[in-house]
Amino acid sequence: MNDLDFESRVRNAAPNTATPIGLADHSGRILREARARRTRQVRLWAASAAASVVLVGAGTVAVAGNGLQTPWGWTADNVYQIPGPDGETCFAGLVVKPDGVADDAPVVQEAHEIVAALDLDALDTSAAAAELIVANDQPFADGSPGVAHYTDEEIAQSAMHQTVAKILFAELEDRGLSTSKEAGSVSLLSQAQGCQ
Repeated sequence: MNDLDFESRVRNAAPNTATPIGLADHSGRILREARARRTRQVRLWAASAAASVVLVGAGTVAVAGNGLQTPWGWTADNVYQIPGPDGETCFAGLVVKPDGVADDAPVVQEAHEIVAALDLDALDTSAAAAELIVANDQPFADGSPGVAHYTDEEIAQSAMHQTVAKILFAELEDRGLSTSKEAGSVSLLSQAQGCQ
């Protein structure tokens, strides 16, 4: 038996049903209500699209005014790349955070400007890297068992962080801003992605 024979036999075996009175009016009402819902949905979709454009535009302005938005969702004051493991790229960012002062304190604003203005690709980090290489695979300074081991990526990232921190705090002192913990200052954090 082929499909056509099977379908015709099923159709012939089905009981005859009478069309209920008023079915045409009922189906017409259902179609009218569906069209009305569709019109409301189009209006709602258009309003949602407009609101999304406004929100994305406002968010872009806010991010542009406060640092560099990274692809991973966090904001950095300055970013750099170093070769990572297995030929991958290690993306790292430096972030200035207030430490005992308000977010809008002059020392915080100046620190953001100093870090953002640095050309990280042109910085000489060789002195800091040399210190870290000497300390690599040496016993811990506090006498804990084991040795401190750093990967090449960790050495490069730490060298950049140490070099930028020295420049930042020297520049803040030159500008007459406090860098003491007691008076409140800033911290420099380094965040990385793809360095493992």
